[in-house]
Amino acid sequence: MIGQMTVLTVLFISFIGYYFGLRPMLSAVPVREDDPLQLTLGQVQQRLSGFALKVQNSSEDATLLQSDPMLKEVAARNPEFHYYIRVGAREFGDAELSYFKEMQLIELDRIKAQNVPGACLQLNSALDEAAGQGFVSYTNCSDSASYYEYRGIRNALDLDTSRTQYYPRWLWSYSGSMLLAAAGVFLIFIAIVMLNVNLIRRVAALTRAFDPKNLEQKLPEKGLPIEVVPLVQAVNEMISKVDQSQKRHDFFLSTAAHEMRTPLTVLRTRLEMLDDGEVKDKLVGDVGRLTSLANQLLRLMSINGGRKLDTLVDLVASCQKVIAEREPLAEARGVALRLDSEVAACRVVGDADLIEVAIANLVDNALSFSGSGGSVVVTLDAAGKLSVRDAGPGIVEAQLSTLFEPFSKFPPNRNGHGLGLAIVKAVADLHGAQVQAENAAGGGAVFTLAFERVG
Repeated sequence: MIGQMTVLTVLFISFIGYYFGLRPMLSAVPVREDDPLQLTLGQVQQRLSGFALKVQNSSEDATLLQSDPMLKEVAARNPEFHYYIRVGAREFGDAELSYFKEMQLIELDRIKAQNVPGACLQLNSALDEAAGQGFVSYTNCSDSASYYEYRGIRNALDLDTSRTQYYPRWLWSYSGSMLLAAAGVFLIFIAIVMLNVNLIRRVAALTRAFDPKNLEQKLPEKGLPIEVVPLVQAVNEMISKVDQSQKRHDFFLSTAAHEMRTPLTVLRTRLEMLDDGEVKDKLVGDVGRLTSLANQLLRLMSINGGRKLDTLVDLVASCQKVIAEREPLAEARGVALRLDSEVAACRVVGDADLIEVAIANLVDNALSFSGSGGSVVVTLDAAGKLSVRDAGPGIVEAQLSTLFEPFSKFPPNRNGHGLGLAIVKAVADLHGAQVQAENAAGGGAVFTLAFERVG
């Protein structure tokens, strides 16, 4: 795309340079520094060709030529001086004294229009007559033909014959054309920038739409401009490397957790055979925590591995089941545990076992922070938003951003392995739900799971 725009810019500049720069220069009479007459001819040439060009682009009044001081001085010094300009059907100057009709250029225009309308006709010829020198110029490269002539110049004006005065005047006379060319280049530059910005936004949109859970999927490379393809290829290579690293990581964790379960079970069995005592109880408790860690790791890996969700799950029934299972623990802690639901049933698409695990982890977390005499309230609204509020000290603001990361615990010395809330987050991501933790007004913390209700 950038290459195409570069070619377009070069073509545009070339056209502007030819039409407004090279073309008028080619039609001009060569100027010699030591010949005032040739310089006078060049000045007249410049006036007439510039006027013809303005007539082509806009409507110009003949009085501009008649009042030109330089042309007046030329006419005063050269009694035989005459000029004639014709642009389309508009005429300026001495038509009766011109060579236009003798050269039958009108007939030539007609033949061109009928047979070769796309052709470009040009005629430039210097005149050297007894009455003086002159010049004839004819151009028909568009729908409107342009012709001008002058003759009868024998006496030169008192002009500066050095080129140091000529080139600044030439530059000034064509400054408008140069500004037009600069404006065109600037517009093309803006177009290039906007196109590249749109391409970057397109790639960014594709990247944002990328599913990090499906690392086998790659960003599409077809249909993109060639300038952007290397960037997309580099991103796809990075995705492949991340995918391989993630697979090795998950394989290690799941294998390690699975292989730990058997020796831990054997170790616990042997510990149970020991005589009762304080040391035995501590060892059995330690083995139990290791077994719980292995089970939680396996559960987390199974969730991250993805499951097919095609079952309707009633959130009300899941909450009732979890509360019934946790009620004895809540009574033992002196904590009131209850469910407040706005609806009798709230169905979502998902896995019932995983949803119950997530709710149970939130309830267990709330019970662990609620002291005797406190309460844990599970609420469910009609939209499918499930909240668990405890009566604990709340959450430190600095911990909110890392609360759902694996092995994150607050406070760090509390019981558990820091995987309960990570499992909640994994279940929420699998079901397309939103999970959030915040401090409740009046004390305590509120954990929210927002599902999409389907019935």
